[in-house]
Amino acid sequence: MKSLDDLILSVSRMGHMDGEDRQPPPPTDLLCYAPCPVKLAVKDALDALADALAHAHAGDGDTLAVHIPMGCTSVDPYDPLHRETDPDLLPQVIASIGFGDFFRHGFVERFVDAGVFAAPEPAAVTPMHRAAGIVDPAGRYLVYGLTPYIFLIDRKRLGDLPVPRRWADLLDPCYAGQVNMCGDGDDMADAVLLSIHKDFGMQGIARFAANTRGLMHSSRMAKSGGAPQAGGIYILPYFFAETTRQPDHMQTVWPEDGAAASPLYMLAKRTARPRLNRLIDFFATGFGQIESARWFLPLTGPLPQSLPPGAAIKWIGWDYIRATDITALRDRLNGEFRLLVKARAEQGTGGAPCAS
Repeated sequence: MKSLDDLILSVSRMGHMDGEDRQPPPPTDLLCYAPCPVKLAVKDALDALADALAHAHAGDGDTLAVHIPMGCTSVDPYDPLHRETDPDLLPQVIASIGFGDFFRHGFVERFVDAGVFAAPEPAAVTPMHRAAGIVDPAGRYLVYGLTPYIFLIDRKRLGDLPVPRRWADLLDPCYAGQVNMCGDGDDMADAVLLSIHKDFGMQGIARFAANTRGLMHSSRMAKSGGAPQAGGIYILPYFFAETTRQPDHMQTVWPEDGAAASPLYMLAKRTARPRLNRLIDFFATGFGQIESARWFLPLTGPLPQSLPPGAAIKWIGWDYIRATDITALRDRLNGEFRLLVKARAEQGTGGAPCAS
């Protein structure tokens, strides 16, 4: 059976009905994947930059070619880009989210470790990001924001069980069937599984899956009062937990050991400067000026005023990322976790008393 990557590559290489070879995607200055809640705002900001560049260079015809995929289900012509072998065929700037294709071992070896990309030196990094070690010490990736995963608690459904405060709490057998995990289609909260695996190994993943009732999209989790047929603990991005009005029995919990953080990152070619300086600066400093972007913890701030005192980030760390084929590990954990959750649902096991 073909992997999803192979399927996408095959589709991208299919000929037209008349037998002609499909043309490769056009060259682009920026390929940008952004989280859905801020995608339109990011697109508007980047379109404004493109218009400004076109106006400034009206005489010489220099324009900014930007590609921001807006759909969620269609095959994007740039999906197989991580398989490219020629650095000249890569966009000048790549922005993406999560531990996906541009963290894959082959792409990193060919382009990232080879020095094709250079991150701008971040200025005024927030203390929260600094403490978590978000800045890439090798100066390749610019992690300009984060998707923080936290807990939304339905105290009615949790009953007499204690409210979990740390990620380790979610491995306690007393929470069997209580955890609702953020996941939809092939997507998963990658930072959550990677963090649990790093701290507790596959045994931790198995214990976490044993407590997981099922998977659902974040927007369903964030419905006022929780989703029908759900457990009492939702794991979801902070944006969805805090931007929906909830009744009093719903409680947002920022884990004491930190919100599991998935990266919003940019890779800029060394050759992109000085022509694309303004574009690169948008990711380095301008992202945080988008009001809705604050829920995605911009590297240079500002941060949401609703953050609890002492709020921390749980980042898996650059040493761990570089010592591991992190995308391959993510994919394996995703598949194994789903199988374990399915097996738990079929067994219908109940909970045990919580550890004191």
